[in-house]
Amino acid sequence: MPNFALRSLVFLLLLASTALGQSPGNRAYFGEDIYVASGQQVHNATCVFCSVQVEGDLTGRVFVLFGSVNVTGRIEKGATVIGGNAVIDSQARIGGDTTVLGGNAVYESDDSLGGSAYVLGGHLSHVPLAHGEARAHPRLSLSPVLSSILGVVALILLLALIVPQVRRRTVVRQTS
Repeated sequence: MPNFALRSLVFLLLLASTALGQSPGNRAYFGEDIYVASGQQVHNATCVFCSVQVEGDLTGRVFVLFGSVNVTGRIEKGATVIGGNAVIDSQARIGGDTTVLGGNAVYESDDSLGGSAYVLGGHLSHVPLAHGEARAHPRLSLSPVLSSILGVVALILLLALIVPQVRRRTVVRQTS
């Protein structure tokens, strides 16, 4: 148990140091929302327990853990949201892939997403395509029920790999 506490402390210190030691043009916050105003340019945005609103230009990637992303501007590379939602306006543009785990994604236009869109554990909603318009990249959404089933299967497989190793590590004590 002390080993787990030490690992948790080291993880929190690393997380805090990344938030405090930002390189110019990057934004990394813990519990404080990030807002990229119209006309403003930011390279990367990382947000833990908060949300990101992009009205300007984000030249890199956005990563959100337990928050949401609202895009009315431009994200050059990709967006990843874990435990939250992504809302992409019809005038917005995400150049890379959009991934949402444990939340929903809503986009108004296929032109808004330059890459693929993946939603696991939520729903992917979009405006229907016009006649004759084809999607350039795949759009995939797995329902919460299917995601839960996949999670249970993954846990069972992981336990099947770990339990035999734990049994092999039994310590034999010698008495003098």
